[in-house]
Amino acid sequence: MSKSLFTTLFLGVIIIVSIVGYTLYQQGRVSRADLDNLSATVFRSPRAIKDFELTDHTGKPFTQASLKGNWSFIFFGYTNCPDVCPNTLSMMNIMAVNLEQKQPDKQTPRFIMVSVDPERDTVKQLSAYIPYFNNAFIGLTGKSSQQIDVVTKQFGIPYLINKKSPDDTEYDVQHSGAILLVNPDGNLHALFSGPHDAAKLVSEFNLIRYFYEQN
Repeated sequence: MSKSLFTTLFLGVIIIVSIVGYTLYQQGRVSRADLDNLSATVFRSPRAIKDFELTDHTGKPFTQASLKGNWSFIFFGYTNCPDVCPNTLSMMNIMAVNLEQKQPDKQTPRFIMVSVDPERDTVKQLSAYIPYFNNAFIGLTGKSSQQIDVVTKQFGIPYLINKKSPDDTEYDVQHSGAILLVNPDGNLHALFSGPHDAAKLVSEFNLIRYFYEQN
């Protein structure tokens, strides 16, 4: 099967699932009980995020205030990741295309990767890596692991840098594959544990967003 045909079929599945979620919303049937039955963990009281200071892949500062005003999907990874990170970002691209094309009346969420490997993931490295998946995606890094830890600890994201020696530059990084959802108020709203499926993520996000807008 060609890549273009696979993408077309996959988007078709997402569209069908999204329509189901939208129909539930239009019929006024999205309740807290519906959210409790999702595979996502939707916090009953969204969690406040304390201020942090990172830098995006264009060199601009990115803080807690930058999260306000839109929904944001946040993933923690690193550019030398061999599989999980590129696969997750590719899946996010399918989500972004679907949400932008099929719901033009809604603001498309932001898709953000926070690097847990700031030593290698400089602004220059992220600027070459992130746009490959989607020009609208955002990559974030810090000047030190301490800056990254201010964010990971708030989001409950564990990671481990496996250096064999202080001068090891070919190390790998073990990290969580969870995707976090931040609401337009800048608060942590939900957590999606892996393995991830683009169709399910789009459908569940629609229900979460519709319930948020109703209340």
